[in-house]
Amino acid sequence: MEEGRDYTPEEFEAMFASQEGSNRNEEVEQGEEEEEAGGSKPSGKVSYVWKYYEKVPVPNKPRHFRCVCTVCRDIKKIMKSYAWSIGTGFGSMSRHLRNDHGITASGVGSQTQTQLSGFMSEQAGGGKPFFYSQKNMIDHMATFVNLEELPFTYGESVNLENFNRLALQPSYSHVNRHTLKDRTMEQYKEQKKELIAYFANFDGRVALTSDTWTSKQNNPFMCVTVHWIDNDFFLQKRIIAFDIMEEKHTGYNIYLRLKKTLDKFNLTKKLFSISFDNASANTKCIDYVLQMDDILLNGDLVHVRCCAHIINLSAQEGLAFLAPLLEPIKTCINWTRNARSMKTQWKTLCDKHGLRNKQWGTDCATRWNSTYKLIKQALRYKNVLTEFYNSHQRDEDAMIDNSMWTIAANIYAKDKGESSSSSSVTTKSARFDDQLHSILFRRTQSSSSSTSTLATKELDDYLTHGVDTNDTDFNILLWWKARSIQFPLLSKIARDVLVVPASTVASESAFSAGGRVLDDKRSRLAPPTVKMCVCKRDWDLAKIRRQGAKEFDPLEADEIVATDASSGN
Repeated sequence: MEEGRDYTPEEFEAMFASQEGSNRNEEVEQGEEEEEAGGSKPSGKVSYVWKYYEKVPVPNKPRHFRCVCTVCRDIKKIMKSYAWSIGTGFGSMSRHLRNDHGITASGVGSQTQTQLSGFMSEQAGGGKPFFYSQKNMIDHMATFVNLEELPFTYGESVNLENFNRLALQPSYSHVNRHTLKDRTMEQYKEQKKELIAYFANFDGRVALTSDTWTSKQNNPFMCVTVHWIDNDFFLQKRIIAFDIMEEKHTGYNIYLRLKKTLDKFNLTKKLFSISFDNASANTKCIDYVLQMDDILLNGDLVHVRCCAHIINLSAQEGLAFLAPLLEPIKTCINWTRNARSMKTQWKTLCDKHGLRNKQWGTDCATRWNSTYKLIKQALRYKNVLTEFYNSHQRDEDAMIDNSMWTIAANIYAKDKGESSSSSSVTTKSARFDDQLHSILFRRTQSSSSSTSTLATKELDDYLTHGVDTNDTDFNILLWWKARSIQFPLLSKIARDVLVVPASTVASESAFSAGGRVLDDKRSRLAPPTVKMCVCKRDWDLAKIRRQGAKEFDPLEADEIVATDASSGN
């Protein structure tokens, strides 16, 4: 028996076409008769193997066949074939069935669940019978474990093995953590190659967000996330770097990291903008980026400062005026959490005022909306908080009075939305029109004069007709996609401009994922493994369009737990 060989469907059909149908059937029947006449073995078709193999006669070689695995043909679309002649055994074919498909001579209902005859799911099986494969199971488990941010030892769980064998698949066997990690790394490298090849052929511009983060293990990481709009006008995002950065975080070192990442993913000449926070090192990094080739508009649009960071700085300045009110509330919260006697007094006061025993959420300095929620909750308990706090204060000047609660009520009730003046909008619109002309000139400067003229006419036509946004379901990307033929050049520019992120939230989200990867159970993961887990999880979520799915929020979890505790659930 020779080793198996993989055939494509076309090769398989060609093998059939090389033989006349009648001659082929006669040769197979003749071979079976000769084998039975030998008396040493029963007919080949008596064995279970022939349920899953199809014989193809070898031209000019009587009694010799290529036996093609029909399971591979139906499931993998690539046929595994073995050379076989009448009178020989078929150990290689049976081992292939057992190792790759979980099929043994015992058949359905014993050690191996070879086929579910009623399984006709169009989504998973495509209407074909299901065949269990240990290799296929490991592939999917590697993806599942990484998506759910589970440790690699998950596959070694005895409880998981018992559950699978008793309820799902009798032939299931546990997966070693090294096997699971190695397969995850193989998948990561395969997906990385695909992403690099995709960007090599990408004809648009990309925007980056980047930031640095220090893990619980005091390891500094740098994250780079790329954003772009694809040819179908879908917004795309991928984490392309999550590397440990042990060198000093200077502007030049950050630039070197960015440049290395851009070169690796074929994006050096496709950069449109970089979104940073307001750290001085990031600003210095931009100075080096502006020296790169193929930067649009002399770099006027390259540096995007994180608006969330700017808003947070502004909000913290405003919240400083609320310190006389917020500090007593925070002090009361700490008392009710840490002192047992204080907890009893707090509960008594809540009962006295007919309120539930409030379990407070967490106020986070970098999430000013958490302070807003704290004020909202405190207003309902202002009488309890006032009595509780003042009862422990001897200095009357430090006590809470009604004027503080009046300020808090005004802050909570105030409408924060303010419309921009028409003159400001007009000024910004005119400046953006000038930038559009500049981008068009850059796009067409290497083209003929007729192309430049058509581009200018295209822009004038767009500015004349404008955009009708009266539709409540208006989608700017779908609008440009529908008019990509009318505005071929402008639609490409729109893909470059509209993708620019206003904040570094994408990087912060990656750091949250990194924190979950490097939890207490996996604190010893090597930096390359952390990078693999974070990047691959992001890429797998992108395939199923689940990157925007809401992650676990500990602040909201505190509120949920507190509500349940108060209601007695």
